[in-house]
Amino acid sequence: MKKETEAFDLSQVLGGTDDTGTSAEGRPPGQKVDLLQLAFWGCLLLSIAAASVSLARPHASGATGSILLITMASGGLVFLLWTVRGAGRFIGLFPERGAAARIANAGAPRFPWIEALDEAVLVTESGGAPVAANPAYDELAALALVTGPSENGPVTVDRLFGASPGLAAPVYRLSKAAKAGVRRRELLPPVALGPEQVPAQFEVTVSPLPRGRVLWRIRRIAGQIEATGAADLKSLYVEDAPMGFFAARPDGTITYANGYLRELLGLPESAKNIRIDDIMRPEFVKLLGRDRKSGAPGRADIQLRARDGVEIPVQAITTWSGRGADANGRTILLPSPQVLNGEGDRFALQGASRPMRADGDPMFDDAPFGAVRLEGDRVDGAIILDANRALMELSGGRATPGSRFSDLFVSDEEGQNALSTALVQAVDKPVSLRIAGQDAQYVNVFVTLNAAGRPSVAYVVDISEHRQLEQRLAHGEKMQAIGKIAGRIAHEINNMLQITMGNQEALVARHPVGDPSFDNLKAINEATVRSRDLVRGLLAYAREQTFKREVFSTTDFLTEFSILLRGVIDERITLEVNHGRDVPWIRADKSQLETAIINLVTNARDAMLSHRDGGKLVIRTSRTTGREAHAKGFDYVEDGDYLLIEVEDTGGGIPKSLQEKIFQPFFTTKEKGYGTGLGLATVFGIIKQSGGYIQPVSTAGKGTNFHIYLPALPAAEIPAPIDQAAEQKAQMRPLDLSGRGRILVIEDEAGVRDIAVSVLRSRGYEVEEAQDGEEALEIINAKPGEFDLVISDVVMPGMNGPTLIKQARVQLGHARVIFISGYAEQELAKQLDDRAVSFLPKPFSVRQLSELVKREIGTPQQEAA
Repeated sequence: MKKETEAFDLSQVLGGTDDTGTSAEGRPPGQKVDLLQLAFWGCLLLSIAAASVSLARPHASGATGSILLITMASGGLVFLLWTVRGAGRFIGLFPERGAAARIANAGAPRFPWIEALDEAVLVTESGGAPVAANPAYDELAALALVTGPSENGPVTVDRLFGASPGLAAPVYRLSKAAKAGVRRRELLPPVALGPEQVPAQFEVTVSPLPRGRVLWRIRRIAGQIEATGAADLKSLYVEDAPMGFFAARPDGTITYANGYLRELLGLPESAKNIRIDDIMRPEFVKLLGRDRKSGAPGRADIQLRARDGVEIPVQAITTWSGRGADANGRTILLPSPQVLNGEGDRFALQGASRPMRADGDPMFDDAPFGAVRLEGDRVDGAIILDANRALMELSGGRATPGSRFSDLFVSDEEGQNALSTALVQAVDKPVSLRIAGQDAQYVNVFVTLNAAGRPSVAYVVDISEHRQLEQRLAHGEKMQAIGKIAGRIAHEINNMLQITMGNQEALVARHPVGDPSFDNLKAINEATVRSRDLVRGLLAYAREQTFKREVFSTTDFLTEFSILLRGVIDERITLEVNHGRDVPWIRADKSQLETAIINLVTNARDAMLSHRDGGKLVIRTSRTTGREAHAKGFDYVEDGDYLLIEVEDTGGGIPKSLQEKIFQPFFTTKEKGYGTGLGLATVFGIIKQSGGYIQPVSTAGKGTNFHIYLPALPAAEIPAPIDQAAEQKAQMRPLDLSGRGRILVIEDEAGVRDIAVSVLRSRGYEVEEAQDGEEALEIINAKPGEFDLVISDVVMPGMNGPTLIKQARVQLGHARVIFISGYAEQELAKQLDDRAVSFLPKPFSVRQLSELVKREIGTPQQEAA
């Protein structure tokens, strides 16, 4: 035994062994050293010794004695051995494998023993670099990657299954075990391979080899037709289906049962020779086979028998294919109606969104929020070990094991270190971040540490809807603030316009038509009117304008108004006005509704003419309800009856990215100088102030349809038909605007006050004036009951108009009240108890003021008469 060991060690020194387990000279390890090799080295040493003696003792070389003989013999032996062991082995004469054989077999596998395995095998370095693979692995790679053999050697396992995101986690765990030199086994989820997408399932095992190498074994456990008895290989996907499934032959043998059914009945995965009558009673077996000849799907309510004897009611849907002994039956099992009605709980207890994995945690895998297991010393550098389904959906499939956790997010704050800082702050408290690559996807990230203070688990909760609500609330508050500012600005501008308009009318009276100054005064008036309309639009957006609501029929209103609309639109555009049946009446301000419709029609006209030469504009009316609005996606419309006005055009449409901005003030898609951006903002304000809703429905390239919902007037409030002649007579404007009476004018703007006082005095009234509420209260207290009419501004420094009237209610007696203001003050009558008031919005003309005063002061006299 000792000699054999010495011989093996000598062979290692002389030749060594390669990875195939053979010596460098072609001998198996452990074989004795060849005697010819020993003779060769002995003769060589003897020849060297003889030559050395001849050189050292020249006198001895003269003799042809034994030294010369030994030298010649040694040389002959060297030649002989070179011929036999060198050229002889090269040409194959020597019985052992020679140099020619080594050259011919230079491309042979370094691990020939893996060729004998019928499963796919790959040998890699510990770092994952491939070393050798058997033909079965090459065939699998060609099927998975749809490529031929690679010139650079076999591919790695992670590349083999890299195209399937669901396999990333188990492959990563296998790679980690391979680097650690630990044996591990993973059952991969089903995967589709090849151009025909053939489904298959694999079991992968990693085992350490000597010299730091790793053996990968990939065994196919499903994917053959014989596995299930089904002709359609795609039926393999039912293994992970959240419902029961089994395949059976006509003799009752179950060839396959999926994981859900096995778990439901308590059957082990290795169970064989299971028959249908083992899991249900004979009468139910007959029900499943009754439609075998017809081939049509059969439905039956049956009861399954579990291993513990408990029967579970289910509904079975069976389909048969094939004929005779080759027929195959496939049965899907669903909860029966009695289970759904709460009469059974066994099926419900087994139900799940998907079957549990052997090493899975349902609280992790099926959590409705993102969850991820981490590894690393710091949160910002942590590596993902595993991620649940919710996080994979949130991240768009990028939360794969082995990737950096921080790569899933971006921070809204500027700076390269902002994200790292945010992730560190996410330890034990939620931090808001944004999913990388998705602008509108916001999440709360919460990281927990293990006992060693390292990141262990992170939770990612989608808060996109919450963030959108916050943004809408902030936007609404900003718009509300802008609206209040717009109202205050409009109040001051209206005062200026009132002064301009009043003085312009006074000058026109002194410079009539034909005067050289008349044209200049006319230009001032036109500019004032345009400015007034612009301010009214601003007030409509701010919902601060005065509304004079009245009850009217929309059908009559739009029929008359369409005559004006035909003059607004271009003659290249066709206008249609269609009224539905039983169109409800509404209570609204006609003039403001006209403004809203004109703005929509003008925008539609511009859209159609800018995208094509002409088009079609349709205005429709109909009765609708809040439920019908909800069905269209308008969930914010309250329940009730509504009048629906649709303004539809055939223009270019509104992109989705702009539909939320079109109602913002000063936002316009028109070229610079062609739009103020207040048109749709004005429409929005008018509709909202009328208690309604407006929403565009637009498709790019197909036009836009604005839906306007206005509250319908109840049938009990619709007025009876009136005498048109009497109404026209009542609405006739008085020709004589002079009158008598005592009037108190209260206005903090001196220019406006002077114009009003001057006009009223010129009409014959006795007028007193006050510049604020305090001064007016003193005058009223000093002269109680002497005033017939009070004209007051609503908003003034100190005491405002409504407060003044309330405090002076007794001293005023039956005096009438007219409020004037640059913006609306809603429900003034309610603030003044039962006192009747009128409202005159600024800027007003001299004639409007005179007519209203004549009407108010003349009312008591008419009633007395």
